[in-house]
Amino acid sequence: MPINHALVVDDSRSARVALKKSLEEQGLEVSLCSSGEEALDFLKKNQPDVIFMDHTMPGMDGLEAVSAIKANPKTATIPVMMYTTREGEVYVGQARALGAVGVMAKNVEANQLFETLADLGLVTERRTQEIDSDHDSRDVEEQALGISVQNLVTRILEDQHLTLRSDILRSQRTFAKEVAKEIVLEQARAEELIADQADEPSRTSNRTFSFALMAFCVVAFFFAYQFKVQRDEVIDALQTMEVEQAAYVETEVAALEQALVQYGATGQSMRQGAINAIQWAINEGNATDLAEPSFGIALRNKMTDLVGHLNDLDFAGRVVLTSFVGKFCLDYDGGGGYQLASPEKLVLECDYIGHPEENSSRVSDRLTVPFSRLYTDQLDEDVRIELVALNGIESTERVEYPQRTASAGEWNAAAYTNNRVEIDIFADE
Repeated sequence: MPINHALVVDDSRSARVALKKSLEEQGLEVSLCSSGEEALDFLKKNQPDVIFMDHTMPGMDGLEAVSAIKANPKTATIPVMMYTTREGEVYVGQARALGAVGVMAKNVEANQLFETLADLGLVTERRTQEIDSDHDSRDVEEQALGISVQNLVTRILEDQHLTLRSDILRSQRTFAKEVAKEIVLEQARAEELIADQADEPSRTSNRTFSFALMAFCVVAFFFAYQFKVQRDEVIDALQTMEVEQAAYVETEVAALEQALVQYGATGQSMRQGAINAIQWAINEGNATDLAEPSFGIALRNKMTDLVGHLNDLDFAGRVVLTSFVGKFCLDYDGGGGYQLASPEKLVLECDYIGHPEENSSRVSDRLTVPFSRLYTDQLDEDVRIELVALNGIESTERVEYPQRTASAGEWNAAAYTNNRVEIDIFADE
């Protein structure tokens, strides 16, 4: 995660050094400026994540510097925290009206500084770590699912192999016992035959004994041959079974891998469908009144919910918010400004058709402080928020305006719909 960068602007060297040390203890990189003019020069080439601005300084004071920073589109979105000994609701209101996100005392405690940085999204909070941990655990569980299924298939086949081998060996032992039993019986018959013919001449006795011995050898050879044949068949069967099992395991694993790939493709398709549905829903009801800033509190709340949903989908990319201005039917208000014309008045009788900000494309002109804090916090480094402000010429219409002979009420209803913010979601490639 990149190191956040803070700029401290204060004409007091001791105050600059003290705050620099406190910020570095919170893990921030810190740059120092001794005046508002020096800070503006610094910002021409640098883009810090937050600015701590002293109020009372020679030349350009802190509030003037804040006003200049917010007037520049390149620096308008940088959160500015007034760092001063000044107190009071009037001063705080004045600072926030010029674009500062808040006021912090120069004798701020370490825990208060941490909370301020946490509100600005510049220090890591435990909640973010837990979300990352949940995402990692889900990835591990999905990988473990494929491995456990494959191991289960292999284990079942191995159990079947061992059971078959055990049955064959048991059959071999039974067969060997039968062979031994037959050999013992044949030997007993031969001995009885020799005893019965003991009274015959020696030559006959010897021939009978030889015949019995030969018969015994033939029987023993026959059973030995049968034993060898069965043993070879068992070995061949085991080898064949091992080859078949290996092929079966390979087939099952391939099928499992294919199923996991299809599951991932299906999940990606469902994820994209969910993002499209969210984009459609988030663009409903984003029209704004003439006097309401485009990037206001209601839209800030919507964006907070949107980023939460995108985080649930493990989304990484950009969310672009584009502000369009409508062309309202206006009358002069007598104080140098404009107001909506009376609804029953004809459009041809309106003093002006347009928008007070139609010549401006500065984001800061349409940005409220609450939305500025959301925008600068960015909530999550994977979801990047970008703001675009279009002027009257660049703005497109969502609905057509009625004829100029229509009433101001009908015309301004169309202008209200066209005075809107559109949200586009772009996933990283």
